[in-house]
Amino acid sequence: MRIARELHDVVAHSVSVIVVQAGAERMTLGKERPATRDVLLGIERTGREALVEMRRLVGVLRRGDEALELAPQPSLARLDELVEHVRQAGLQVELTVEGAPAELAPGVDVSAYRIVQEALTNTLKHAGPARAFVSVRYGRRLLELEVADDGAGDSGPRRQRSRTRRDARADRASRRSARGRLASGRRLRRARELPARTRVTRVLIVDDQPLVRAGLRKIFDADPELEIVGEAPNGLAAVERARRLRPDVVVMDIRMPVLDGLEATRRLIADEGGERILILTTFDLDEYVYEALRAGASGFMLKDAPPEDLIAAVRIVAGGEGLLAPAVTKRVIERFAGLPGPEPEAPAELDELTAREREVLALLAGSLSNAEIAETLVISNGTAKTHVARVLGKLGLRDRVQAVIFAYESGLVRPGHHLSEK
Repeated sequence: MRIARELHDVVAHSVSVIVVQAGAERMTLGKERPATRDVLLGIERTGREALVEMRRLVGVLRRGDEALELAPQPSLARLDELVEHVRQAGLQVELTVEGAPAELAPGVDVSAYRIVQEALTNTLKHAGPARAFVSVRYGRRLLELEVADDGAGDSGPRRQRSRTRRDARADRASRRSARGRLASGRRLRRARELPARTRVTRVLIVDDQPLVRAGLRKIFDADPELEIVGEAPNGLAAVERARRLRPDVVVMDIRMPVLDGLEATRRLIADEGGERILILTTFDLDEYVYEALRAGASGFMLKDAPPEDLIAAVRIVAGGEGLLAPAVTKRVIERFAGLPGPEPEAPAELDELTAREREVLALLAGSLSNAEIAETLVISNGTAKTHVARVLGKLGLRDRVQAVIFAYESGLVRPGHHLSEK
């Protein structure tokens, strides 16, 4: 399980940052410097291939009953919580921090936390009656950790020290990415001048990693019909800024400090402010997808999706449609809607649908587009669109994704059964 957590918390998130940043830089180049564009595209592809393999490994290593992780990855910012937890286990711990805490590269931050965690765990297990002393020193481009105890154990008092240089380039990029952002209280740049009839989609980016936010900003900035109105580093800030800025789409991470993305989504949907939520995360864990849709999200995409797909996803969600990454749609429906149990009782809302509208709802459950529904039922595209709108309206559903869930949970459609088999 430790290996799965490390893959999830450290390696995969770092690779996602690389893929997002490479895609962002490729988008900013436009058609210029084709050789550089090809190199960046190669980095993106290699990163995606690595993430596919890591997702497979995490799926193998995770226990089926493991609780859904919503907290952010460990970091020195959460060292107080670790120390308090160890104290409650019976070990006296003194913690001192010297120097101004600096923002660390994600890999360095998690590794530093794990060093302290491992040292305290060993002290608790092997030192006998003892006190532990944890010292964290921040210097210029340098982080020093020291963990000591006064217990005898098997070999007398022990002292563990670790010195590591912070990734200066990552630090500088993080500091640059934070400049001029809403979080710092500085003015956001003015929106581009667009043709009078162009409808600009207002976007709020929510992610606890500055480099991811910076990369997504570059990607969305490449589309003149998208305007970044703000950013937020956690779910609580996202709720506050969404209420104030009224974006059309909130691009939301799941695992964040203070408040996770799922709870932030629930609060925004409860506010009925009209913004649509596009979940953007590193892992397509089924539990993440299902809980996100349950919370009211209109879409779910992976961070390593091509930049062009991310832009298209924002546009689709802003237009009132639901969207799931192709790799997760059928798998999630089959797993969660197909759980064994008694045949569900048809909800009263189904009685409000005509026979034709029930057919349309069943086809929506198969993720068919309006054009595909029209072809299947031998009707015009316009008629199909009207039927879809009426189904959503009568059932009080926000979008097609919610219609898919309703169709399966109501028993109208069963996993593994086609419409003709009903």
